[in-house]
Amino acid sequence: MLRRAALPALPVAVRRSIPFGLRVGIRRVPAMIRHVLSAAPARSPEAGFPHSQCQHRSPLRRPTTGYDDAVQAAKERNVRRVAELLDGVTVAPGDVFSWHREVGPPSRLRGFAAGPELHEGRMARGSGGGVCQVANMLFWLALHSGMEIVERHRHELDLFPDHERTVPFGCGATVFYPHRDLKLLNPLDVPLRFAVSVRGAWLEGEARLPADPGTRWEIEESFHRFVVRGGVTWRENRLARTAHDGDRTTTQPLLSNRARVCYRVDPELLELE
Repeated sequence: MLRRAALPALPVAVRRSIPFGLRVGIRRVPAMIRHVLSAAPARSPEAGFPHSQCQHRSPLRRPTTGYDDAVQAAKERNVRRVAELLDGVTVAPGDVFSWHREVGPPSRLRGFAAGPELHEGRMARGSGGGVCQVANMLFWLALHSGMEIVERHRHELDLFPDHERTVPFGCGATVFYPHRDLKLLNPLDVPLRFAVSVRGAWLEGEARLPADPGTRWEIEESFHRFVVRGGVTWRENRLARTAHDGDRTTTQPLLSNRARVCYRVDPELLELE
């Protein structure tokens, strides 16, 4: 998860002298008050959504991450907590899903633990760390359900090499309460329901609709490469979404991704600029 909370009214030197956790806590207070006063998110029983538009799952543990046992346990706890909060969330036609509105502040009082996250480009621990795995999952489901991106922030670092990756690089989202949100519009004429759960060693997600919309969406990757600029290795690609509606197929550009690579890349895969 990207963790960069700034106090723009203060000089940089003064700002950095304040502990990161304190800075984040101060900036979160107004948003936490608004969340407490807001209405409860809309949830619907699965019975009204018999059509499964798409499904996806990802492992809770990957050998390439290298987290110690305590950090890994905290991350899994946070993933389970967010899955509980998002399971059954329904987005009405024309409405916008907001991660921050649905999930709320990742505080310890609400069951979150100090998991892995990025503090100004460095790996550290923070309350709610690791929930970007769920944000990635939800974003993937949304893209394959025809939802439109209102707000999405990409990961600025590519921290770990691929291990059994089943989705293209860059097909995820980073969130940081309350600044970096994930907002998705439902353009369909029917409501969409998310189902999210942890089963065994897997995070599982599903997007369900009242009926088959007759359209199937796919994500296609192009221009993927590792490129070295000024001694820094970057990973780049472009993503497009293709809609299959009967005999008609339409493709639209979707995302352009770039992230600084934090692991060793096979020299044969590198391009120099």
